[in-house]
Amino acid sequence: MRLFRANEVAASVFDVDYGRLWSMGVRALLFDLDNTLGRRGSKSLGDGARELLHELEQRGFRVGILTNRKRRRADELAAELAREFTILDVARKPSRKGYASVLAQLGEAPATAAMIGDRRLTDILGANRSGIYSIRVRGFRKRIESR
Repeated sequence: MRLFRANEVAASVFDVDYGRLWSMGVRALLFDLDNTLGRRGSKSLGDGARELLHELEQRGFRVGILTNRKRRRADELAAELAREFTILDVARKPSRKGYASVLAQLGEAPATAAMIGDRRLTDILGANRSGIYSIRVRGFRKRIESR
């Protein structure tokens, strides 16, 4: 089914061609947290992930993070990220409401956004249902083990 297929696939968030996305008109980048920017349930981001997000902002992208984590489980990391980025926890992906909410906070429309995440049933399905360009990355754990 098309709704479960990403528009493109990359090995990791570091392998996405952000320059091409910019040339396509993408101005907002939405990232999944667990298993995309860091290990599932971690209290910190993966190596270089925070730097990547800041670099993307410096290039002109609006950056948002959508996670289905409950705040109490991710209290330290979610609070820390909320000081630097637009973050929506308990996004209830694949519900369209979470995507619409974070895009409203970023001041962007679905047509100018891309979602980057590891799960077809939440990240990709929710993005596709919302009219957002979808990019699936291999899970963080799988990337580390394959090195």
